Amino acid sequence: MIAHQVSIFLENKPGRLEKVTSVLKGTGINIRAMTLSTSSAGWGILNLLVDRPETACKKLSEAGHPAVLREIVVVRMQDRSGALHDMLSLLTLAGLNVQNAYGTVLGDNKTAILVIDVEDTEHVQQIFDSAGVQALTSKEVYGL
Repeated sequence: MIAHQVSIFLENKPGRLEKVTSVLKGTGINIRAMTLSTSSAGWGILNLLVDRPETACKKLSEAGHPAVLREIVVVRMQDRSGALHDMLSLLTLAGLNVQNAYGTVLGDNKTAILVIDVEDTEHVQQIFDSAGVQALTSKEVYGL
């Protein structure tokens, strides 16, 4: 399944992140995962996995926060040494570059989730499908 994250260009100053979360809270949008990367130039990219990405992107843009939807692939993997390497090896063999990635371990401590942002999400999904890597359902990704 191809999913979406919301990416926001964000100035690295006190209160900027809180302004984004205020918009989402006011709209009743739940943040399921996030990453924040900043540069030495004082700007950064906030990537959010939320329960309603289209609505979040629209509301953030309306509030003056430059936001875009990005296609992502969200897959399940084992929580064990080398599991991430095995996933990335599949992509490297296909000549694909990972632009952004983040993950977490689920509460059972046996399963992890990997979110991958790449240029060709459909190709990545095909590679993972062929390797027996399980994508998360919409309910699992968005919590709906």
